[in-house]
Amino acid sequence: MKRLLELVILAGLVALACSCASSKNWTYLRDFEYGEVYEAMKAPELKLQPGDEVMIQVRSTKPELAAPFNAGAGLSTIENTASSNAVKYLIDPEGSIDFPVIGKIMVMGKTLKEVKDMIASSIIEMGYIKEPIVDVSMSNFTITVLKETGGNILHAGNGPINLLQVVAQSGTGGQLVKIKDVMVIRTEDGVRKAYSVNLQKKDLFDSPAYYLQQNDIVYFKPKGSRESQPFRTFVSSLSPIFTLGSLVSTFYLWMKLIDDGNE
Repeated sequence: MKRLLELVILAGLVALACSCASSKNWTYLRDFEYGEVYEAMKAPELKLQPGDEVMIQVRSTKPELAAPFNAGAGLSTIENTASSNAVKYLIDPEGSIDFPVIGKIMVMGKTLKEVKDMIASSIIEMGYIKEPIVDVSMSNFTITVLKETGGNILHAGNGPINLLQVVAQSGTGGQLVKIKDVMVIRTEDGVRKAYSVNLQKKDLFDSPAYYLQQNDIVYFKPKGSRESQPFRTFVSSLSPIFTLGSLVSTFYLWMKLIDDGNE
């Protein structure tokens, strides 16, 4: 009986040790300290690239003056709602869009605000509208997420979106992926580059891949061997047994201390 109790104690201690070790392997931001102040990096403004789609609408106190700029020349679609007559433009391989009245506009490398200001200035300089209101937004800001169980496409509106938000939205469990080595693949200026981000370190906030750009690919690498689902279920089923063993061992040690104290 004594030998059996000793084995139960050993099993309980092993279970506790494994539990502590495994939790350290999938805990996010392990070196982030309470009360400490860290400098926060400002989210970068998105810069337009060939293949991006932008929604543009020109408004004025006199709608008839703005109508020619919303005519839809060179557009892929027009979206009409009760309050919007925005036109969707696909940026061509050269980085331009063909805008009504104004003509070709180079938008590659520009932010949404820069495009807005550029169109407004052109309308004013051409003498069409004294105070035009120009709305510019992106309609195809997507992030591709790849993981062991498949993948999905996240739509981020105008952005920005950060890597931790992608983790939360994609439902990626830290116990199943290598959170010390999350890969972000980015294509920029015709060059493709891969970044490695450690989600356990606060340095991730300083990574150029923390704030994601349109068309980025986030790859969550599987941790260890690719066990089958039945095997994972079997391992999970052992957890209550180890927990019970830990409780029994604790109770035994407590009783032994009482007995020793009574001798």
